[in-house]
Amino acid sequence: MSEKNTTTPFTYNRFFLKAKYSFYSALVFFLFANPETSIIFQRFFGNFVSFITPSGAPSISGIFINTLLFFVTMLGLMLLPSD
Repeated sequence: MSEKNTTTPFTYNRFFLKAKYSFYSALVFFLFANPETSIIFQRFFGNFVSFITPSGAPSISGIFINTLLFFVTMLGLMLLPSD
């Protein structure tokens, strides 16, 4: 029996597409993991949910909401056309 080669050959287009999404992921992670982002969210949405504790550390609810926003942002970026 002959075995089929199921690996995809290396192409620069695929490499640069993966590099683009890796860069987007790093940029979005930096934006949402930045402590200044939590402070900004606290200023805008502090009446509804606490993003930081009085000592300045991120709260559990703030971490959860930032994680959810990161997920939604990355999903939206991946749904954009890859051209």
